Amino acid sequence: MVSVRVYRGLLVAYPKRFRDHYETHMVQVFQDSLREAYHHNGTPGVIDLWLHTFADLIVTALNERFMERNQFMFSPKVTFWAGLACIFCGLFWMFAGVAPSSRASTSVSDLVVGLAGVAPGSRASISVLALVLGLGGLAGLYTRQAGQGGRLGLAGFALGIIGTGLALAALLGISGSSVNLEIDPVGAAPAVLISSLGMVLLGFGLMVLGVTSLRSNTPHRWRGLPMGLGLLSTMFGMLVRLVVYMPLSQGHVPWTPPNTYRVDMLLTAVYLLVGLGWMGLGMMLATEANAKVAQPPPASVET
Repeated sequence: MVSVRVYRGLLVAYPKRFRDHYETHMVQVFQDSLREAYHHNGTPGVIDLWLHTFADLIVTALNERFMERNQFMFSPKVTFWAGLACIFCGLFWMFAGVAPSSRASTSVSDLVVGLAGVAPGSRASISVLALVLGLGGLAGLYTRQAGQGGRLGLAGFALGIIGTGLALAALLGISGSSVNLEIDPVGAAPAVLISSLGMVLLGFGLMVLGVTSLRSNTPHRWRGLPMGLGLLSTMFGMLVRLVVYMPLSQGHVPWTPPNTYRVDMLLTAVYLLVGLGWMGLGMMLATEANAKVAQPPPASVET
């Protein structure tokens, strides 16, 4: 009875609306589990049950609190604006791909800002804007699932945020550096490695969100698009590492003749494909903003 009273007291960690609906059921399940654990293993069984229960309670209570505080994010307006952010994100990626590049400047900031090292100047601000707008698209894709993605969806969203943050750190955090690529290409290599790793993590996050979209049937159309965009972003990051980082780490500048146009065309094609993917994702979110999504029972109750 002491354990049951303590457990009932700990349920205050859940939101009030959640407790009103599920507290009685959860207490009954815990009481039955407690009797069974004591019957089979005595006090050690009770301790083991408490360890698992307490760990699960912390995770699920935090998740329910998070969901309650962010229910406003599941509104059609938020999804619609996130879709617009995706569309502009895609446009900026495409603009960055076709932006004129000048080889006159060879600073680390010019190298990193293009995520490929071939587009200083105008491509710098365009790439930054694309990444920032992509954060809105990630939020829209995650919230469109209306909680049906569960912990896997939250993990994908977190991976996308971390990957974008790494890429932006490579773009902005080292923008004041002035390493000359002709003299010290090795010094510029770490910045490119960080940006490529960020794109790979962003791609993994999008693929995980794509899996949860397929499992939850949200959005209702083009559910495989996030996974395809994730694959493209992952390939982009791996391509930057292979085509740009590897030569730089060995002391070579990758876009010197006769490789100049070959590298430019390859990376430009990937920029355009990634841009088209983000635009498609944006149109999907914007057109399905008002589509209803059935709310599943909380994961806390199911477990």
